[in-house]
Amino acid sequence: MHEIQIVVRPAALEDLDRIMQLRQHARRVVMHFGYEDLVQMIKRDHCLVADTGPLLWGFACTSSYQERLAMLRGLGLVNGWLIDDGLTYLLHPLESEQLARGVHFLMHLAVDVWLAAPLMRQGFVVHDYIIHFERAIPLQPLTPEFIRPEVHLRALGSHEINHLTLLDHQAFDWPWQFSSGELVKWLMTADRFAVLEEQGDLVGYSCVQVHGEQAQIVRLAILPARQGLGYGRYLLADALDFAARQGAKHVTLNTQWHNVVSQRLYKGFGFRAVGRRIPVLIKDLSGK
Repeated sequence: MHEIQIVVRPAALEDLDRIMQLRQHARRVVMHFGYEDLVQMIKRDHCLVADTGPLLWGFACTSSYQERLAMLRGLGLVNGWLIDDGLTYLLHPLESEQLARGVHFLMHLAVDVWLAAPLMRQGFVVHDYIIHFERAIPLQPLTPEFIRPEVHLRALGSHEINHLTLLDHQAFDWPWQFSSGELVKWLMTADRFAVLEEQGDLVGYSCVQVHGEQAQIVRLAILPARQGLGYGRYLLADALDFAARQGAKHVTLNTQWHNVVSQRLYKGFGFRAVGRRIPVLIKDLSGK
């Protein structure tokens, strides 16, 4: 295999069919997104392919996550190509390209077990773990029990995005902070986006999506200085009651292994951890 000249280059739209064929037939593929997302990543020059002309050997795709941080979202290697060899071919030019864009960290959520160890051999380290929680919808409304009279639960005004971004960045550690663009996206697409106001200041917010009988609490945040006052319980009760009114039967959410405050809140509301912990791998590219 080393005698064959493998060229790594930016993917073009003409490569779409070959990438999809590789996804279908290769044993080593990570691609948890659809065709349209792949098209957009290629158009934005966020995908590389390795080929010899007639044969596509592999691909790697990233997406911007936040300033100076990108997510490795897709990767595939042709059957028979050693994982470490394929990663070396694809990741080295990809990392150089990310640095040229001003990206200093590359992150991957290791949902697919086979890729975690090879990425760690490429310099990725475990930063944290994602834990998945779920519970059934409560039979009775919860909000009346947890209302806090000193705060007001309301919708977010479009002019408040900067204040919300500041709140989010205070509530979450890197790399879990949302950009203002990400918050605008959720504000426009979520089924419920609610904020808590205390004496004119934003002190918390929640974001909920409902798909049929399944609901997801995408985000729940309280300013660190206002934690321990019952505000998180108020937001969580409201989110669960909203999901119930929309006809959901189960609610899911994710949090981080190191976020013990959030875990305590969710467990207190009957959520239980399900499935395995997902390693969050990050590589610091600045040492290249």
